[in-house]
Amino acid sequence: MSLIRRVSGVLVILLSMLFLTTCTASQDAAGTQPVSPTVSPSRAGNPCTSGRGSDNRQAPIVCVDDSRRTLSVSPDPVRVHNVLRGDMRSPVMIHWWTQSGGGDLELEIADGCVTDLDCSRPGHCSARTLPGAGKSCKYDVWITGGNHDRLDPTIVIEPCCP
Repeated sequence: MSLIRRVSGVLVILLSMLFLTTCTASQDAAGTQPVSPTVSPSRAGNPCTSGRGSDNRQAPIVCVDDSRRTLSVSPDPVRVHNVLRGDMRSPVMIHWWTQSGGGDLELEIADGCVTDLDCSRPGHCSARTLPGAGKSCKYDVWITGGNHDRLDPTIVIEPCCP
């Protein structure tokens, strides 16, 4: 009798898990996940909409506050490792996001600090560190066509990893 109770209990648990998994993985007829109507597409995935940047030296995020005429960035300076921990040949990716999620964000960074600078998405830029010795570099940040003044924060590239 106790074996039947255990088997029926396990069966109930398995069916419950199957039901929950099916419900959470539901999709619309087009096969896409529904998108909340309250989230603007330009702000979707933007980590800077409601906070400060990340000072994680392995994955830094710099937030550009574009809510006023004078831009500000956080963190400043941004501190980043020259390579990824565990793979001393791979550079670290730095991301810049505008707080608004929009605007033609532009960066000009001193030579010898980063490579693969890409500002092709609205409100977003990215670049990779150059593996090598530590270095401090000034950079300019501005928004093309915007009513903002240029800002000249700093990137501090540090040797990885203590």
